[in-house]
Amino acid sequence: MKHMKGLKDIDWLGSPALGATLVAAIWGFNIVGMKMALNDMDPLLFTSARFFLLGIVLLPFVRISRHQIRPLLPIALVMGLGHFYLLAVGISIIPGVVASVCFLLGAPFSALLSYLFLNERLTRLQSVAIIAATLGAMLPTLLLGESDLQWGMLIVILSTFMWAVGNIQIRKLKELPVLSIQFWIAIITAPLCFLAFLLQPDAAPILPQFTTKTLLSLTYVVFCSSILSYSLWYGLIHRHGMSRLAGFVLLQPVFTLTFGYILLGESLTLWQLVGSSITLTGIYVYNQQNQKTKLQSADGVVE
Repeated sequence: MKHMKGLKDIDWLGSPALGATLVAAIWGFNIVGMKMALNDMDPLLFTSARFFLLGIVLLPFVRISRHQIRPLLPIALVMGLGHFYLLAVGISIIPGVVASVCFLLGAPFSALLSYLFLNERLTRLQSVAIIAATLGAMLPTLLLGESDLQWGMLIVILSTFMWAVGNIQIRKLKELPVLSIQFWIAIITAPLCFLAFLLQPDAAPILPQFTTKTLLSLTYVVFCSSILSYSLWYGLIHRHGMSRLAGFVLLQPVFTLTFGYILLGESLTLWQLVGSSITLTGIYVYNQQNQKTKLQSADGVVE
């Protein structure tokens, strides 16, 4: 009789399907976990607490230098306030699965900005895929949703665009390790968000917002989403290459929809489901064309 493998015996990086599906599940549940916390906590306070905890966790693993502040301050403002805070605001308004689909636009937004500012190639098919993915994510809610949903969705898309801007900034700082960038984003963003929270005229008392649910969510976001998932993801990329992993990112909204339905009773309308399908198709076509272009470029170098 064969004995089943324990979780500790599984080589999560050995199988791209196993590891990438786990990462997609972690990211998918992250949106739902944030949604659950943001039902009880102000987005500014949540963002501040998230980065305060992340900074403490990363402190022993980074080499601090005051010379890093100048290049990283703009990135911290764009990623910390422009992306993570706006994402928290948007998630507090719209269903998690809608936010998850909108967040998939990060990759094509990054490609578009790279085309505009870094002179990287963008094929006609990639351009069509980006336009289709963006319209699929936006139009159903913009045309048929209530005003709160419309604003929430636009905020999430803006936060995704800011994430793409931050990626362009980070690519220009090749000498800095990822953990150092995350650390400086954390320690710059946390006090700024906390100060902004305190300056709100109608700010709610702080301690009652730290419920068991919000504390569990913060712990998950920091340790599972910010540290574990990205460690697995970069390990998978290093071992298998991005071409074998890109398609698994499309599982994230599926997991968000599943967890959101089970835990929060969220669901998509028919038109949102149609739009999400168009977005997923557009992202898939973009990823496939992106990998094809990279292979052609590599062949050209070899020749």
